[in-house]
Amino acid sequence: MRIDVKKAAAVLAAGFMTLCSIPLGAAADNLPSAGDDPLTDGSFVYELTPENTYKIVQCTATIVDSVPSMRNGTVITAIGEGAFANCTGITKLTLPDSITTIEPNAFYGCTSLKSVTLPKKLSTLGEQAFFSCSGLESIKLPATLNEVPAYSFALCDNLENVELPDNITKINDYAFYQCGKISSFRLPASLKEIGNNAMGCWFSITDIDASAAVDFVYENDMLMDKDKHFIYRASKDISGDIVIPNGINTIKSGAFSTCANIQNLFLPSSLVYIDDEAFRNCSSIKKIDFADGLKSIGFGSFMFDMELETVDLPASLELIDELAFAYCMKLNKLIMPEGIKTINKEAFLGCEALKQVSIPKSVSKIGEDAFGITYENEQKKTVDGFSLSVFSGSAGEKYSKANKLEFTAKDVNIAKIAFIAAMVGIIIIVIVFALVLMKRSKKTAPMNARKAAKAAAKKAKEKAEEAEYKKIIGEEDDDDDEDEDENTNDEDTDDDSDEESEEDDE
Repeated sequence: MRIDVKKAAAVLAAGFMTLCSIPLGAAADNLPSAGDDPLTDGSFVYELTPENTYKIVQCTATIVDSVPSMRNGTVITAIGEGAFANCTGITKLTLPDSITTIEPNAFYGCTSLKSVTLPKKLSTLGEQAFFSCSGLESIKLPATLNEVPAYSFALCDNLENVELPDNITKINDYAFYQCGKISSFRLPASLKEIGNNAMGCWFSITDIDASAAVDFVYENDMLMDKDKHFIYRASKDISGDIVIPNGINTIKSGAFSTCANIQNLFLPSSLVYIDDEAFRNCSSIKKIDFADGLKSIGFGSFMFDMELETVDLPASLELIDELAFAYCMKLNKLIMPEGIKTINKEAFLGCEALKQVSIPKSVSKIGEDAFGITYENEQKKTVDGFSLSVFSGSAGEKYSKANKLEFTAKDVNIAKIAFIAAMVGIIIIVIVFALVLMKRSKKTAPMNARKAAKAAAKKAKEKAEEAEYKKIIGEEDDDDDEDEDENTNDEDTDDDSDEESEEDDE
């Protein structure tokens, strides 16, 4: 499994690559000897400054434990950039009070250096001055300094004791980054500002003394500004369910890094920014309750949170930065609502349990290896069974095709679902209409029956009346026939009488 170099080290290495790649012995071989060049003495190479003082620009000795204050009557006032870089044979060093300036990278990579005595009149300390002095155990800064420079003691893995003077006003970015053995730290009263990740990856910190500080408070195992808008550092002993106070706007870089006993994390609606590595290596976090209002999740914020299983992001979120959830090995469910715009590279690198992700239409940028990618034996590979759900023509579809990942188009599915829903709707309408007709027919059936019965009765009555009428008419006809018969008989009788009279006359 590949692990990216820490952001701090990467930034420094880019600018310092050339210096570190030159072996000191080879560099020394190319320098003139002390007899040939008056600016060398076999141990150091000097340079004359515009103020007619000397600056040591290179240490050529294999072993040295002190620096002279003068050379040939000329005062030595500065240690030049990279002058002692990678001098791994030095274990202890005392700098004279004549030194007022230590330039950047002066003691970079002196991994065997355990203790150093800084000059009392030191006014300028350069960035990365003691970067990666992994053997350094203690440091006391002189009262003449008012800032701790960026990266000045970063990656000093064995640094336990730090003493800051009361006139320090600022601890700059990454000043004490990954100083894993610092267990207690006192903030001077003069301190006004703490930079990004200045206290990041403090594996051993249990106590922060802010009692003298005017602008900071330490409550509930958390170092905050006096107005409680920012959290700078938490004790490694913080544990269980952690509720971040409402009103906190930003969780600063490295604030909870390596707090291995946090189990459930509840974030307030006031929280807008989670800075770089804020919860890195919180190896016991199982649940994070994100509140709506959060806009940005920084570089490596939840990297190596091995127990985290579900991430349900808020609709307010716009940015997921590089390595934000990288190597969360148990993460198996990711919910991303519409609103997210940018997902930077390797955001979910190495999340091997995460098999299916739905990309919102609002996402306009997905960085390299953001999803579905892991490393095995330092070889990049696709997570087994991984697939994306995307919108046609979206950044999600482009990412899927570029990385040859399985994907389905949401909008096609939506069209199918809409068609099916329409058909189901039509069927439901037909069924409802039929039921209504049936119900109406049930209601009107008795009425129609009554009407039919009445009509039948009326018709029967009419038929009866007609029959009666016909009967009456028939009887009258019979009487008339009888009268006619009688009249006929009378006529016949008269005719007979007449015939008989005629016969008598004859």
